[in-house]
Amino acid sequence: MDSAPERDLGRSALGADPTSALARRCAALIDPKVRVAYVTDHLRRSTPQQVVELLAGALAGAPRIPAYADLLLALALASSDPATDPVRRESAMLASAAGLTAVAEILGQHAPATPELGELRVPDFGAGRPLTLGERKSLARRRDRGLLARVVRDPHPDVIAVLLDNPALTELDVVRLAARRPIDPDALRHVFRSPRWAVRYEVRRALLQNPYCPLDVALKLVPLLKRSDAAAFARAPSLRTPIREACARVARQALQ
Repeated sequence: MDSAPERDLGRSALGADPTSALARRCAALIDPKVRVAYVTDHLRRSTPQQVVELLAGALAGAPRIPAYADLLLALALASSDPATDPVRRESAMLASAAGLTAVAEILGQHAPATPELGELRVPDFGAGRPLTLGERKSLARRRDRGLLARVVRDPHPDVIAVLLDNPALTELDVVRLAARRPIDPDALRHVFRSPRWAVRYEVRRALLQNPYCPLDVALKLVPLLKRSDAAAFARAPSLRTPIREACARVARQALQ
């Protein structure tokens, strides 16, 4: 259950200017990549207290205000950028000490808690020989749909990182990629860190349900769920316990 300090801080942030002002500035940035870059720089220059207040305010407003939901996603993505690590770590400790569970989960570091990966096979690209990593990354830049159907099954995270920028890639491609099992957790992390695809609800939903999704990524995604999904996932035995517990909190908050 969310603590009273978390709810109170969220309400005060809604009434204060920092969260609402940042939400308005982000709403004016149409390109998700630009928006996340802006918020990343903002976090990097913020104090831990400011970061905690921003996240608490965004969490409180996101269920009702679309601009706050967009800001919450940008904050989640920005907090996964290594450039924000110093302030993120201090902010996570501050939020935890204050009993701000949801804020601490978004900012915290968590053990991956994913299944054993085993050996992942590289697709046959029809070259008559195994392709080098560089060759596979080059293929990931091409717009041939028949070729991309193979590239999307490549197990190497570096290939996936290149593929995610391919203009020929569709949302359905990425949803299938996010749902694939087994898959290298770092490949799923690349999907999450791509603002182009992280703004798509079905992509985020597929990531959260994948047992190979790193736990820190999944916990950043939970507050962005629709209430109906949060309630269903809270009862899903296939999901890891911390995810189910976080989903239950989101479902309860939506009823308040």
